[in-house]
Amino acid sequence: MISFLPDHLLCQILSDVPTKTAVVTSVLSTRWRTIWLSTPVLDLHTDDFPNFTAFSSFISWFLEFSKGSSCLHKLKLDLVSKRPIQDISSESSWDLAFVRGYLDPYFITQWIDNAVKRKVEHLDILYPWIVKMKPLSIYTCETLVSLKLHNVSLADSEYVSLPRLKTMHLVDNLYANNALLEMLISSCPVLEDLTVVRNKDTVYDFEVVRVRSQSLKSLVVVLNGREWWYKACRVAVIDAPGLNYLSLKDNQFTTYVISNLSSSAKVDIDVSFDVERSVVRSFFTMLSSVRALTISLTTLEGICLYLKHEPLPQFPYLIRLHAVLYNSDLGNLPNILESCPNLKSLVLELSKFRKEGLLIFSSLVPECLRSSLEYVEIKTPIRGAVAEIELVKYFLENSAVLKKLKMCLPRRIMNDESNIFMQLLRLRRCSPSCEVVVQLEEEETSLEL
Repeated sequence: MISFLPDHLLCQILSDVPTKTAVVTSVLSTRWRTIWLSTPVLDLHTDDFPNFTAFSSFISWFLEFSKGSSCLHKLKLDLVSKRPIQDISSESSWDLAFVRGYLDPYFITQWIDNAVKRKVEHLDILYPWIVKMKPLSIYTCETLVSLKLHNVSLADSEYVSLPRLKTMHLVDNLYANNALLEMLISSCPVLEDLTVVRNKDTVYDFEVVRVRSQSLKSLVVVLNGREWWYKACRVAVIDAPGLNYLSLKDNQFTTYVISNLSSSAKVDIDVSFDVERSVVRSFFTMLSSVRALTISLTTLEGICLYLKHEPLPQFPYLIRLHAVLYNSDLGNLPNILESCPNLKSLVLELSKFRKEGLLIFSSLVPECLRSSLEYVEIKTPIRGAVAEIELVKYFLENSAVLKKLKMCLPRRIMNDESNIFMQLLRLRRCSPSCEVVVQLEEEETSLEL
């Protein structure tokens, strides 16, 4: 039984659950009554407390009680309440503000300073809207391993040093000046995981995002919003040669300057382009060395407009491509694939597929179909449209070394008089070793043709 475990193991178990859950264990027995107080974790949500006084008192009491502990492993405060205002136990104006997510920055700063003194390793603060805080102690916390801040206004600092920080997620924060974000990143010599998010409901304050890091392995940049609402970010500079994963989501026509991108990096692109073809050409030239690429519907729209004027830059090292297209853009697929001469794996998703749409491919057969493409998956369920059958036919009849084509059919289609299943079965295959796998939409059942 779990109660026979030594105290240090029980503390470790309780450290992996929210503080509210850990406190509940105190009623199990006399032994359990105070074990949760020895856990080096404080993980609280606004909705765990009836009012501000209870919330504030609990945190202060916990930090005071555990003052003798050597360190505080984690401090997480989530102030994004989901409770209706009428459910609040209101004794003062503080309580109404509290349920709406407001808390005087003085208290937050005090608790963070206390956590830093206790050698905190993981700090996670979530606000529903921007709050000004001045916990300058964060900037020089030598023990911090993970920092996650949401809707925090960060004060300026002349000196930043975070020697152990490996994970930093910054969501909808405000920075005292353009240089502060760059300083935060460059002052983390072992940083591996960085997320920078600027969403539509926040007033923004910089025009340039600079990410320069030799240690970074994962980078997620989200720059979404309404241009008339904030000062849009116009340039994003990325220099991180160690990246294994790069995700860019942007509807603000940002200009990207990406250098030293590793060929082993997996890249996920969901960006909008303006009308300048040079911007599109430059963007994809910077990504031309990658081996795995995911392209969103929005980005594919921009690519298809670009293809009306000139071909895409070559992706000679690209092996895996995942793309989302409208059926009206499928006719551009051969032109897109022509830029990927060594592609081995292709995954397609079809958005807003119109059954009456026609699909006419050019006579061009891309190099990758003739020599390298081994796997094709059409993730969107095939419902019997002529264009869908033509798409499957195109790959089966033109892919010389194809080993597997995987698609999904709704279960009801198997019983249709038209029997789409039989149509697919009769399609000619250019590759004699090609296996066609049909997965039924409602279940994980697979059929081989």
